Amino acid sequence: MSKKRWAVLAAGVTAGVTAAVSLSAAMPAVAAAMAAGRGTVAAGQGSMATSSPSWRIVKQLRNGTEVEFTAVTAAGRNGGWAFETNFASGGRPQAWERRGSGWSQVAFPGQADEQVVAASATSASDVWAFTVSGTHSRALRWNGSKWLVTGNFTHQVGGDVVLGPADVWVFGVPFVPGAGLGAWHYNGRGWSRVAGGNGLEGGSAVSAHDVWAFAGSNVAHWNGRNWTRTSVARLLPARQALNGPAVTGIYAQSATSVYAIGNGNLQDEGGPVVVLHYNGHAWSRVAQGNYGFGTQPVQQIAADGHRGLWLPMPGVLGAPSYLLDYAGGRLTKAGLPAPASKINVDAVSAIPGTSDDLATGFTHAAGNLGSNVSAVILEYAR
Repeated sequence: MSKKRWAVLAAGVTAGVTAAVSLSAAMPAVAAAMAAGRGTVAAGQGSMATSSPSWRIVKQLRNGTEVEFTAVTAAGRNGGWAFETNFASGGRPQAWERRGSGWSQVAFPGQADEQVVAASATSASDVWAFTVSGTHSRALRWNGSKWLVTGNFTHQVGGDVVLGPADVWVFGVPFVPGAGLGAWHYNGRGWSRVAGGNGLEGGSAVSAHDVWAFAGSNVAHWNGRNWTRTSVARLLPARQALNGPAVTGIYAQSATSVYAIGNGNLQDEGGPVVVLHYNGHAWSRVAQGNYGFGTQPVQQIAADGHRGLWLPMPGVLGAPSYLLDYAGGRLTKAGLPAPASKINVDAVSAIPGTSDDLATGFTHAAGNLGSNVSAVILEYAR
């Protein structure tokens, strides 16, 4: 997410408001980053040579100020898309297509001062990107040969669910001025606002009759006919005078396994983070940890290829940023090729048919989001 939107997010957090938004991460291929001790960077290359599973840079754009990869999605084993914007110049978002091990730029109908905040794909010819510019959002679809605009919204899109070319959901964001979108559905011909979806954010699905979203301290389930909401407030961090506990992300693994991420959103230090699980009958808390202001972005949770989850926790205004791995009831910080003070990662996507993942974001000078910036795409290979 851009620094402009992070300023809005920071103000919302200070006011005790949850912000479930997307932020990108990136990282220069050099590093003191190897402080993580996960490998060595080959001189002049944007990748990390290592024999063990790790995150490595596979694409890097150096700019120095405000260039970011803001969203990513995999489309099959060898396909995928990442989206980049240069905020310093008010530039238009650019699309990069993954073909095997390489990335190449493809024409994209982006507009000035616009960024892609969410992306999903069901195949190489069914890829979706959702943009934000001010309070306005657009839905665009790649049909295998070109990008086409399929919809316009007068509020910000925050998250999406794509089940097929004629079954797509979008959800809103919690903060002003973008709040108010609710839940919208695309049936292959047009978009319509769905009753009962007011205030919903995020989104993840098992099938057309098993869709999940969230709003505040509630999770919501679509059974093919209507939305029902369940409060998980008792499982979130306790409410205090200066915090705003809320659900900030959701991931539907199966009909009997759904994960929700929550954050206490303490005014000064942020957090704590909690992981909730639904077993088909009831919700329980399965993990928690303190990771500052890293508010889990909408729709940015992915399977880690090892029966766990990747949870991006981007830092606010230069605070440390983490990519967490949830597995076996524990949260651990992933080893990245840069220190937490020099990288923001927020978009992740599992690569279908593999145990690997993609991620996007940006690297920057220590504690300074606007200096020595490089936009990067990362890949995790087992």
